[in-house]
Amino acid sequence: MTRLKLKLFETVIVVCLLLCARAALAQTEQPDLRQMPLEDLMKVQVDTVSGASKFLEKSTDVPASVTIVTADEIREFGYRTLADVLQSVRGFNVIYDRNYSYVGIRGFLKPGDYNARILFLLDGHRVNDNIYDGAYVGTAFPVDINLIDRIEIIRGASSSVYGTGAFLAVINVITKRGRDLNATEVSATAGSLRTYKGQGTYGTRLDNGLEMLLSGTVYRSHGNPSLFFPEFDSPQTNYGVAENADGDRASSVFADVIFRDFNIHVVDNSRTKQIPTASFGTVFNDPRTQTTDSHGYVDIQYSRNLGEWDIIGRASIHSVRLSMNLPQIT
Repeated sequence: MTRLKLKLFETVIVVCLLLCARAALAQTEQPDLRQMPLEDLMKVQVDTVSGASKFLEKSTDVPASVTIVTADEIREFGYRTLADVLQSVRGFNVIYDRNYSYVGIRGFLKPGDYNARILFLLDGHRVNDNIYDGAYVGTAFPVDINLIDRIEIIRGASSSVYGTGAFLAVINVITKRGRDLNATEVSATAGSLRTYKGQGTYGTRLDNGLEMLLSGTVYRSHGNPSLFFPEFDSPQTNYGVAENADGDRASSVFADVIFRDFNIHVVDNSRTKQIPTASFGTVFNDPRTQTTDSHGYVDIQYSRNLGEWDIIGRASIHSVRLSMNLPQIT
């Protein structure tokens, strides 16, 4: 027994030494900016942001606090939705009411606000709906998390640039291009709560300049088989237990086509979520209670450089559909 403890202690010591050596090596590899001359500081690579002022600029020139989350970070931390990403960002918090996810910033989070005070952009296209001016950040977000190249999070009011809605922050989601993939990928995953997901993606860039990224995703989760709500703890409402009423299913199609001066985006997403909380005065423990949110748009961009002039044109058509199946108490 003593030898086993001694061996375990030696293993722990070795692991700690390796971690300390790795941390020390990482520190030595990073240059000390305070000791660098001005000429070298000017050459240091700085992240660029396009969502702050509608044109590409260095993050150091943006008059706001900016956080950039890359595709590598999304993969390393295992984020599954945009809500998971925002939950990890400094100053942000996300709550979930078994139907939608709501984003708060530094204490600003009005219940039922549907994220109306934050502007969400997808490759520069506004995805806030025209009914509540809200946006989806969970499984109802228009594109799958695996298609995101980077996420620009610009804190502070930007209404002078974008108008109504950009009161607390601007979240600009930038998707991948065909050149980033240049292959065909098919994936299937499974998880707890009988959760399944399948995705197929094709990306390429041809010699004639045509570049495309096509993707389709199907998601299905049965959710928690039983949830207890003390507000309904009575014999008439199954003692507060909602059974098989937490399912979530979604499907999405995404296409990005670039040819010469044109860039075309096509997005179509549909998500149906069961509501186990008996909201809107519905019947408790009725699995038919659900909402279906559909999001789709076609965005066409044209950009061309003529010497000192840049010509930019954009046209889009956007459709948001919301349907609810709400069995009422009779």
